[in-house]
This record gives sequence, C-alpha cells and structure tokens, in this order.
Amino acid sequence: MVSITRILCPVDFSEFSRHALDYAIGIARWYGSEVTALHVVPSITAPTPPTGEGLYPPLVFSEEDLQQFRHELETFAGLPALDTRVSQGNATSEIVRLAKELPADLLVMGTHGRSGFERLMLGSVTEKVLRKSPCPVLTVPPRAPAMVPVNGLFSRVMCAVDFSPASLRALTLAQSLAGEAAARLCVLHVLEPVSVFAPVPAAEAKAAATAELCREARHRIDELIGDDTRAFTDVADVVVAGKAYQEILRVASEQRADLIVIGAHGGPRGLAAFGSTTNHVLRQATCPVLTVQA
Repeated sequence: MVSITRILCPVDFSEFSRHALDYAIGIARWYGSEVTALHVVPSITAPTPPTGEGLYPPLVFSEEDLQQFRHELETFAGLPALDTRVSQGNATSEIVRLAKELPADLLVMGTHGRSGFERLMLGSVTEKVLRKSPCPVLTVPPRAPAMVPVNGLFSRVMCAVDFSPASLRALTLAQSLAGEAAARLCVLHVLEPVSVFAPVPAAEAKAAATAELCREARHRIDELIGDDTRAFTDVADVVVAGKAYQEILRVASEQRADLIVIGAHGGPRGLAAFGSTTNHVLRQATCPVLTVQA
C-alpha cells in the first residue's frame, strides 16, 4: 500500500483553499498523516523610478509582519496541532521547495473557479505546481462536495489509464487508495478516434477492430489489477470509444466518482504539455482530481 505520512496544503485564506485544507485534514486523519499548511507572502517590487535611474529594492516584510501572517494562518487552520509555515517569495518556488524539503507525499490545492484555475491561465500557481511538484497533486475544485470520510476516505475511485508510465503510476496509487478504504474502483480506458488521414475501414472491419482493441485493453487492465486490490475492492473495467476527456468526465459522472486519478505527461511547456486530456479534466471535474506524473 502507498504510504502518505506528510501532506502539504498551500493556502491563500480564500474559501477555495479552506475547502482544500478540509480535504487535506480528512485524508490525514484517515492515514494518520501530518498536515503542513503553507502561506506564501509574495515579494513586491516597486516600479522603476520615473527618472529610470536605478531600481527600488523589493519590499521585504519584517519578522513582525511575518509573525502576523503566521497568526492569521493558525487562526485560519483552526487546529492548534497543525503545522503552519509562512514564507516570502515566489509562490510556486516556495511550494515546490517545501514539498521537497519535508518531503511531502501529497500536495493538496484548491482551485479558484472561472477567474483562476478553471480558465487555466498559463503561468498560474496551480499550473506551475502541477508541472514541478515532486509528489502527486490533489486539486479540489469549488464544486467538489464537502469532505465527509464516514466509512472510508473515498468510496468511488475512478482511474483513467492509457498505459503510459504516468497512468500506470496513477493506477498503482488508485489501487492503494481504493484498497485502503474498500472503495469501488473503476478503471477506464478510452479508445480515441483514429487520425482523419488514416484510411476509413468498412463498417464491419471497423467494428471488428474496435472489439479487438476493447478485448486487448480489458486484458491489459486485468493483468495490472493486483490480487490484494481484488480481495478488498469491487473493481470494474470500462473501455469506451470517444474523446478521452469527454469520456472521463462522463463516466466519472455516471459512476458517481468522488475521486478521479489520472496520469500526467509533464514537460517544460507547462500544463498544456500534459496534453489536452488532463487539462480539460482538471478544468471541468466536479470532484477532486489526483494528478500523478511519470
């Protein structure tokens, strides 16, 4: 089973980060983990003087100022035993630095809806953290239900696999999460349409080819599911044809999934380098999404 001993949750005092912190605390209670809540105070640089001579130095907060931020963070967290940290600098750099330093097994972040993450502006903190994080990242959208771990942390886990290294890591983690809570696990593989430049087969040949691909996908999924998972978890495999992100969101809705686990293909060009599938799922999901990099 995957061990989660330290969870890092960045907060900006918004209702979105409050929602994420509730999830982080709920997961920590289930796994017996420690939660670190981090607030990053951005460095502020004044504009260049009108004369163009020299630069004003960056605004550096005093220790007294940072102590006030720590007090606000402790009040926001609401739990005296919670580990709280305040640092000053670039938000992404500080989050990634602390995730490595702790080290964190899981990073939990809230998303800000249409004005922020849902529009997925390149350069956003969440986008950069997803790309650079040394550990899996759980993003909690505004539409995600309240964290109520009653008979298990998550009761319906859906993992999308395309058999890439990232998705295989995601499946390993999904099996662990589902097995730990005796949750239902749905493993989804989407057969995407072939290129428009490929020759179009006859209807019968196309149906036969699709059926064969479905059989192969189900066989590969069956080989990947461990005996331990099957012993404690109701496992279903779903293979469908269509646009990957649309099918992931549709099946997650049909399965009433309370967690989507997905692999991401990181790269220097940002979240877009993960591919449009992960991009769209993160933007449109109504439940938390656990993103795992290769």
